[in-house]
Amino acid sequence: MIENPNSESTKIDFSFIYFNNSAFAQETVSQETGWINYTSNNSDGSNLNTKIPTGWQIIEDKTRQVNQTTNNIVFLSPKENPSDLFQENIVLSVQRPTNNISMEDGVDTQDIVEKLGNQYDNFRFENMSSIILDNSKISAESIVYSFADAGLLFKTKQVFLTTNSGIYIFSLLAEQDQYDKYVIVFDRVLKNIKLTN
Repeated sequence: MIENPNSESTKIDFSFIYFNNSAFAQETVSQETGWINYTSNNSDGSNLNTKIPTGWQIIEDKTRQVNQTTNNIVFLSPKENPSDLFQENIVLSVQRPTNNISMEDGVDTQDIVEKLGNQYDNFRFENMSSIILDNSKISAESIVYSFADAGLLFKTKQVFLTTNSGIYIFSLLAEQDQYDKYVIVFDRVLKNIKLTN
């Protein structure tokens, strides 16, 4: 929870898992090994830059709520084969307050883990650690967990970064048997993240 200086409590929405029925219906696309530059330009003049694999679909969505704006950028992997039921994805979520909410408290990852445990079947927490994102030199919290949903077994890695301008949530959602392959892609996307204000 993030506290408002006027002592009103405000909850920041941490909706960061991307399930989309269209992900189950996409055409098969062969995965290429090249990487392309991606830049998200926000109306406030800030940018998020990284590199993503060629052949991945990009879906952008911006929502405005009472206390925050949220920019979600989803990088959707190509199908592995025609019978692939789920397309792995990487979500970059940028949450910015629209009023004088203090960002000092950051994200309570323990609280997030508890909520995820209550939300998903077969939830298993695997790891929590701190990492340094190359560009920002700011410590970020990382969690890894697995769960079952829609008849499939998933494994997720999420990284939470709090800055003066907002909260950044970087997430990988993969089927458990594909996780080791896609976590390499996710880590490379993270390594190339550059945030500018």
